Amino acid sequence: MSEVKTFTTPVGVLARKLLDHSSFLIMNLLLKPGEAVEKHNMPDDAFFYVVKGCGIIEVGEEQTSAGETDIVFSPKNTPRGLYASPDREFHVLIVRSPVSAG
Repeated sequence: MSEVKTFTTPVGVLARKLLDHSSFLIMNLLLKPGEAVEKHNMPDDAFFYVVKGCGIIEVGEEQTSAGETDIVFSPKNTPRGLYASPDREFHVLIVRSPVSAG
């Protein structure tokens, strides 16, 4: 993963696009201490896998404290957000199952 070029997402978070396939998308989000991806609605199923650090993963009205190797599922059309701890990085893989056109 570390060899894949990083870019800044539209919400200002550093990321790597690891795989973009018609069946799924894998992104590695690299949140700095205290950074957040504010809760937003997405039309796809997804799961988060914590690679490094710890933080909060919010899915709908539920907040989960997540650390390395934890997995959190987020069903489609459910608001989701990520919040890094104030003193630790939060590196998270997100695997999304894109909505099919049709």
